[in-house]
Amino acid sequence: MARKKSVAHFVAVSDLSKSPNEQQGILLTVEGRGGDTEKNRDRALELINQKWENGEIEAEQFPDGITQDNIFFVPPPEEQGKNQDEEDLPPIVQGAREIIQLTKLQVEVQDAAEEVSPYTSIIEAVLERNRPLTAEEKEMAKDKKYGKTIERMGMAVATQEDYLNQSSGHGQLILNAIAWQLQEKDSASPDRDTEGRN
Repeated sequence: MARKKSVAHFVAVSDLSKSPNEQQGILLTVEGRGGDTEKNRDRALELINQKWENGEIEAEQFPDGITQDNIFFVPPPEEQGKNQDEEDLPPIVQGAREIIQLTKLQVEVQDAAEEVSPYTSIIEAVLERNRPLTAEEKEMAKDKKYGKTIERMGMAVATQEDYLNQSSGHGQLILNAIAWQLQEKDSASPDRDTEGRN
C-alpha cells in the first residue's frame, strides 16, 4: 500500500508593509515532512518564485521582492495550542488554515452525501409522510448501515457548520489575492516585462 505523501502548507504574503488585516497572500503546498523546516521553507520559496517566473504572479504583488521573509508557515489544526494560539497567528495564516480545514470538511460532507444518496427516497417518504415504504426500502432501512450512514451525514454537516461559524473570515484574504491575481493576469499584456524583480 502506497504511503500518503506528507505535505506542509505556507502562505507567501505579498506586501509586508501593510497591516496584518490588510495583507494578502498565496497559499502554497509543498511535499515534505516535519512541517516548518528550513527545507520546506526553501521549497515554498522556490515554488512561489516559479509561479512568478511563469507569469502566474504579477511583480507588483510583491513590491519588495520575494524572500524568506514573505513565507509564513500554516500550522495544521492539530498543532494548535502546542506552539502558539490561533490569535497569535497573522490573519492571513489563520485564513489559510481555515481554507484548508473547510476544504477537508467539504470533502467529508460530499463523501457522506454520496453514501446517503441511495436512501434519499426513504428519507423523503418518512419526512413527507405521503406514502408507505416499498418492500425494498423497508429492507434497506432495517440494515445497520442505514442509520450509521445518515448519522455520519448529519455529523459531517454539523461539524462543517460549526467550524464555519467559528471561523475568523480571514480566508477572504486568500480569496482576494486570487481574484486580484486573475484580474491582473487578464489585463496584463502578453509581452509583459519580466525584469525588475528584486
